Amino acid sequence: MKKLAHLVLVVIAFCAPSGLYAQEGLYDLTQGLVKNNSLVQGEKTGRINVTKHPFIYVLDTLALPFFDDFSQDKIKRYNANESDDNVSLKINYDFSVNNQTPMRLEYMIDTTFSILRTTTGAVIESENPVLYITLYQEGKIVGRDTGWTNLITEFDQSSGIVTFDTLLADRVLTNDPDTFYRVADDFTLWSPAIDTFDSVRSTPIINNTYAKNPVTQGVATFDGTDDLGNPYDNSSETTYGLCDILESKPLALDSNMENVFLSFFYQAGGNGNLPEEEDSLVLEFFDLSDSTWRFAWKAIGPEVEDTLFSDQVFLKIDGRKYLQPGFRFRFKNYATQSGNLDHWHIDYVRLGRNRDTLYDDSTINDVAFVKGIQSFIRPYTSAPYTHYLAYPSFFDAPSVSMVYTNLGADSSQLTNFRYEIYDPQENFVSSGITNDPNITPFTVRKTDFPIQDAPIFPDLGSETATFPFISRYTSTAFGNTYKINDTIEGAQIFDRYYSYDDGSAEKAYALTGAGVKLAYEFNSPIGDSLKAMLFNFLRMLHNDNEDLTIELIVWDNLQSEPIYVAELLVEPNYTDANEFFRIPLDNPVFVEGKFYIGYRQNEATKVYIGYDVNTNNSDKLNYQIGETWYASSIEGSLLLRPDFGNGEILGVKENASSNGTLLVFPNPASEEINLRLSLSSIESVQLFDISGRQTNISLGTDQKLNVSSLANGAYFVRVTTSDKKIYTQKIIVSH
Repeated sequence: MKKLAHLVLVVIAFCAPSGLYAQEGLYDLTQGLVKNNSLVQGEKTGRINVTKHPFIYVLDTLALPFFDDFSQDKIKRYNANESDDNVSLKINYDFSVNNQTPMRLEYMIDTTFSILRTTTGAVIESENPVLYITLYQEGKIVGRDTGWTNLITEFDQSSGIVTFDTLLADRVLTNDPDTFYRVADDFTLWSPAIDTFDSVRSTPIINNTYAKNPVTQGVATFDGTDDLGNPYDNSSETTYGLCDILESKPLALDSNMENVFLSFFYQAGGNGNLPEEEDSLVLEFFDLSDSTWRFAWKAIGPEVEDTLFSDQVFLKIDGRKYLQPGFRFRFKNYATQSGNLDHWHIDYVRLGRNRDTLYDDSTINDVAFVKGIQSFIRPYTSAPYTHYLAYPSFFDAPSVSMVYTNLGADSSQLTNFRYEIYDPQENFVSSGITNDPNITPFTVRKTDFPIQDAPIFPDLGSETATFPFISRYTSTAFGNTYKINDTIEGAQIFDRYYSYDDGSAEKAYALTGAGVKLAYEFNSPIGDSLKAMLFNFLRMLHNDNEDLTIELIVWDNLQSEPIYVAELLVEPNYTDANEFFRIPLDNPVFVEGKFYIGYRQNEATKVYIGYDVNTNNSDKLNYQIGETWYASSIEGSLLLRPDFGNGEILGVKENASSNGTLLVFPNPASEEINLRLSLSSIESVQLFDISGRQTNISLGTDQKLNVSSLANGAYFVRVTTSDKKIYTQKIIVSH
């Protein structure tokens, strides 16, 4: 069993006005990111095929050198579709005979003969053709046999009559074919573990947020959660054991190779949770002589966190048991299995022949991105598309930046250093370029790109939009060996909400204290109707949101009374990994300019919300104790977003009528509710409970809702009109 050092508070800020106390804090997560929704189940095998019915995945043997800096996700996914270009039909039969696959075969084990009676009365016996039979199991040949037909023919030349005689067969075979789809291999480098014991184990997550100071952009992060972001075993908070596995595809080694080395960098903790002494990152080699995984290397949890990656680790691969085609290696971690804890990160994995470790240890000969463009708008990572189009100059960033590194010993001139923005149909939108001077050896550098275009993004005639962008350069450095990390992709998202965060929660934020309030500042240059709040509520070991309630609040000034206080308390609902839970407001609330969204916490028990430590907007986060507001002292961004839904942009505050044209009666109701619109017709109706969960209900032809089967309580009716306006009204059901 493990001690619970990982459960302590990481950062705590105390305030004690007038005898009251409360605290804000960051906590380690117990639920992680969704890694890979497609798990493989398989048996221990040396084959290069992985079967996940009805698909057979072919794993190619990779030629050297092997290289992955995790700037792209190269873990194989078992998620093929029948219509994919690399998928072909394959049928596994139980047997074939003379290259045919009949459904049934009866045959004799001794030679049989056909008979010919000539016109002269002579009887001639002719040996029947040999049946060459091949037996299969799961598509592989498991045996062969020969036989002869048990159908004897006799032909009388005088009468021209043919007669048949069927002998009792010595053997009978039946084909019960299995239909599969053969999936040709792709350009991935890693395949999920297929050993019997390891088949349910997940792979690490490829990400840009959990490590500190990565060698290049992207790392593989190991923790205590599975591919769905759930704990491996939360039956106890101290459960401990094997967690993630990252296994290479088979490699084309041979006994003539010399100086074959595997190298990599690693880091413990980073932006995640620091492993303890009993936690470990382990490397194993596959022994081809007896199909056994052998221990090769191990790191244990350090006493002190290091914000940098380790020195490069070199391990020699030698001996006949390894230097054969089909060699594999794998990383795995042993950790607390009850949550997203005990993080290990690996980066820049290389395996090659004829390596000079003294030279490779001091130079890598690579120029690579470390961090790409985060957002083209300020100060947000996303904003409502309609808001942007109405006032693009408010949002357009004056410049964007990229971070890159020269890992080699030679200076490098980066030419054609640029970004390019495209629309969803891959039409060019905008670009920027710089002629940056040399990047010196062993240097990490940041370059700013002034933005000339205004506005940056065009109007696509849609309510939301996503603009992919590419950043790239050409390096003139001698031996810039790896080009894959010279290009990096991203996307600027415009939805219906504002966000400061990058969408990834590395920590959980919580307040302690009954009655304490949280307020998160936003600024909209356009007046609009705020419809809901989006929360990333995290499941933790020691919380149960179902027993908690919060009161949603909106302010336009923290020194004044709120402009909105929810009529009913709501219960936070857990979300999966980095997903958001939408809580609609009782009625739309008009906001313009600076406004704050948040809540009052009714219990002293913590309500945990995701916290992004890679962006810093702590100056926008406030909490109130008693009558005093305090600015957050914890760097990062809260995963809490104001949602404007399909709200129509309003020009003046007086136009923000909640439900001026929607009539709902009777309210409260026990059986039926009537809906009436004075200036439009109803296109669709949705009904939500106070936690935001949609309830199945349909509108009758007489514009009535039957609520007789609903439980007592408050609900929200959302009506979409034929002219695409949306109205929301709270109703009370009371039987």
